[in-house]
This record gives sequence, structure tokens and C-alpha cells, in this order.
Amino acid sequence: MAIYWILYWTVRILFLLYFRVRVTGLENCPSNGAVIVIANHRSGFDPPMVGAMLRRPVHFMTKVELWSYPLLPWVFKYVNAYPVRRGHVDRNAIRHSLEILHRGEIIVLFPEGHRTETGELQEARSGVVYLAQKTGCLVLPIGISGRYEFRRTIRYVIGEPFRLEPGLDKKSAQSLVMDKIRELVRVGESMDARSITSR
Repeated sequence: MAIYWILYWTVRILFLLYFRVRVTGLENCPSNGAVIVIANHRSGFDPPMVGAMLRRPVHFMTKVELWSYPLLPWVFKYVNAYPVRRGHVDRNAIRHSLEILHRGEIIVLFPEGHRTETGELQEARSGVVYLAQKTGCLVLPIGISGRYEFRRTIRYVIGEPFRLEPGLDKKSAQSLVMDKIRELVRVGESMDARSITSR
């Protein structure tokens, strides 16, 4: 766990120096208990930055292809990442996710399943819906807006946690997940627009 916090502060400091990071709604993250954090996926910077924003240790579900890169498996080991095989039901990843949530910990998921090339939000995958409905845990939405460029503003708007009711059908639940994120992205974009106007 010591290495986790060393990496946490390293990422946090480097990102704060390189980007203009703006975070709104951090108080919405529960201080204890199981939470599924969901966010839109714009860049490879999203996972480490979301993890570095939150004040509790988190777990990351990462695509299995990344585990073949040099050094990354070592990093993943210390930042609580675990692999998932996309494109079909990965029972090992699901089982591990349920274990994490049953321990009252946090998982960071990107419901779209991959980065968007256009910035437009895609449909949520069914995995996040299954985990949220199976465990009944809180879901914490985050909307990411802005650009990861030197001294450019990247904004994270954290919304209020919610639950996906077990009786809600999968399609409606997937839409609800992305609607929550989309609303927060728009809030962030509105903040950026007002900031530019006021200069």
C-alpha cells in the first residue's frame, strides 16, 4: 500500500504541474463503503488522473492487452489494477470485481469500454450495470472535459452518487449511466465557457 501512495502522489503532482486541473464535487465521493466510479473516456490519462483525484485507494479494471507492455504489469500490481478480456463475458474479472465491492472498496470503470476518438459519448457496456445491480452499491459519476495539453484546463465534475435499481431493465440502466456522465460533461464545458468569457 505504501507504493500505491507514492505512485498516487507522483501522478498527482506531475499532473497538477503539467495541466490546469480543476475538480468540482469531490465532497460527493463517499468516505467509506463500496463505490463504482464511472467516467467518460477521452484519453489514456483518464484512469491515473481519476485515481489521483479521489482520496481513497481505488481499483482499476484494465484491458488485458496492456498487460503485455514492458513495466506496466509491475505498475498495475501496485495501483490495484486487474485485467479484463473485452468482447465477451470475463468471469474472472467479474468475480474479482464483486470481491472488491463486497469488501467495501472502490472500482473505477469507464462504461464506454474504450476511448472515444471524437469526444462523443458512446453507449455503456453492460458490465457496469451488472455489477451495480448485483451489489446494490453506490455509483459515482464523473464528467471529464477539456484537453490534456500543456497548461490547458482539464476539468473533472463529480456528481452525486446514485444506485441502479435491480428492476431497471438493462437498456434503460445503460442509458441512465451515460446520461449521468453526459450531464456532468456539459456542466464542465459550461464552466470552461464562462471562464473564457470572463477573461
